[in-house]
Amino acid sequence: MPDKTNAAPDGQNLHTLTEEVKRYLQLQKRYLALNAVEKVTRLLSAVAVAVVCLMLGAMVLFFALYALAWWAGALLGSVATGFIIVAVLLMVMAIVFYCHRQQWVVQPLARLMAGLFLDNDYEEEEESDE
Repeated sequence: MPDKTNAAPDGQNLHTLTEEVKRYLQLQKRYLALNAVEKVTRLLSAVAVAVVCLMLGAMVLFFALYALAWWAGALLGSVATGFIIVAVLLMVMAIVFYCHRQQWVVQPLARLMAGLFLDNDYEEEEESDE
């Protein structure tokens, strides 16, 4: 028979267990909140960097195309023709981009979001299994 001389009353064990479960749930809640804050911060920083890069890239592209239009116009003897050539070039670029939007935009964004929100969770599960 087990020795009950050192055991606490059953009510005390239940109370201790209840307190430990409450503490565990509070810690899990804090962990999830911190994890969510970290992921949102990483997402917003990636968006901010992308916006800045896109704005700077758009400005560079604008001035480069403007210069190309003037240069082509000077070569052909008509500034309007130079701008038409650049407009046609932009239309071709837009059509190519639209045709490849799945590869160039949707899939990389899906990988970014999956990597941001899923990879850390899988790594943590693998570490806890070991």
